[in-house]
Amino acid sequence: MDLQKLSFFQIAQERMDWLAQRQKVVSQNLANANTPGYEARDVKELDFKSALSRTLARETQSIPATRTDPAHLTGSLPQAGPYRVETVRRPFEYTLDKNGVDVEEQMEKAASNRSAYELASNLVLKNLSMIRTAIGRT
Repeated sequence: MDLQKLSFFQIAQERMDWLAQRQKVVSQNLANANTPGYEARDVKELDFKSALSRTLARETQSIPATRTDPAHLTGSLPQAGPYRVETVRRPFEYTLDKNGVDVEEQMEKAASNRSAYELASNLVLKNLSMIRTAIGRT
């Protein structure tokens, strides 16, 4: 049984990938907390609705749309690329050396990432356990 074909595991994988990318950006922000002129960055929030639609699109990607008229355009599905990193702009929170990193905020994001990653991995483990129980393996 290929678990990567199940929608739940695809969405969980995408969420965990997003959290890993965000943790990398938060770590870079913390590493540059004393760098003059450095601006804090963050990864664009992962939207569950768009993640679900991308997952469903991947499942139906092998079924091409039928063109009933030669003048119709052929459709294509958007390809899921890397997550977009955005610069966080808050001009009122700069230090004297024009550094825009708020260490407390970055530490809060790191802790939030850790909790969300643990939740996603626990959900995956529980679903694997449920599948093992259903097929008679423990």
